[in-house]
Amino acid sequence: MNEMIKTLFLDNPYIPEQIYTFCNRLPEFRDAEKRYNTRLKHLEAQLGRAEASDLEEVFADYLAQYVHAYYLFGLSIRQEVLFALEQA
Repeated sequence: MNEMIKTLFLDNPYIPEQIYTFCNRLPEFRDAEKRYNTRLKHLEAQLGRAEASDLEEVFADYLAQYVHAYYLFGLSIRQEVLFALEQA
């Protein structure tokens, strides 16, 4: 059962595409993306493309680690629920 859960929630190759599709359906996500791109262009003009790209890369890594922690936290809760249901 643990291997099945791992496959469903961690090793699923369709998750990034599904998230992208889902997010693009949300007006607030699209608005946030537009604001982000506008601000990034402004930073590139001030800092130069290389510095802005470096900042973007470091920040993206930071956010990815943060989101991953949230995901693993939620995965842990789901595993506990599934384990409890299996024991019932």
